Amino acid sequence: MKILVTAFKPFNNFHNNYSMEVLKYIENVDKIILDVIYDGSYLELKSNYNLEKYDLIIAMGEARSRNEVTLETQAINISSCSLADNSGVLKQNEVIMKDKELILKTKVDLSKIKEIVTLSNDAGKFVCNNIYFHLLNEYPHKSLFIHIPNCNESEQKYIEYASLINKIINNII
Repeated sequence: MKILVTAFKPFNNFHNNYSMEVLKYIENVDKIILDVIYDGSYLELKSNYNLEKYDLIIAMGEARSRNEVTLETQAINISSCSLADNSGVLKQNEVIMKDKELILKTKVDLSKIKEIVTLSNDAGKFVCNNIYFHLLNEYPHKSLFIHIPNCNESEQKYIEYASLINKIINNII
């Protein structure tokens, strides 16, 4: 089975991104670290990888305000955040893709993993939600998004969360 896991570069003057740190410890997958840019992150992903060849695509981002790893079940067709992306773009209540539904849900069978990870229906409205919406629009049967909580820059937490993601992957495949 071919698996791709993505993470994001730092943004908003942070010197790291927890998703990027966790990605270092995930094994036996293809990996890419994307810039934090509305729409641009997805274009970067598509230009570097043939997404058709993957059986599972897991995008990761950080949610420093959360206390646990959360797997997002859906994305909404709106970008809106008080923070600018890494290219300086600030979006306020903008539609991601015209003529698309307001909410797209993953079609990956979550029944095998709902006991090991907290499910969330709020991917935010920043770049995490944006890339997930694009992925769900094209690859709903093989796309997931996972938010990494505040790790306090602890290598032990990075390893712990990577282990959980490896467990999620193993339970899905």
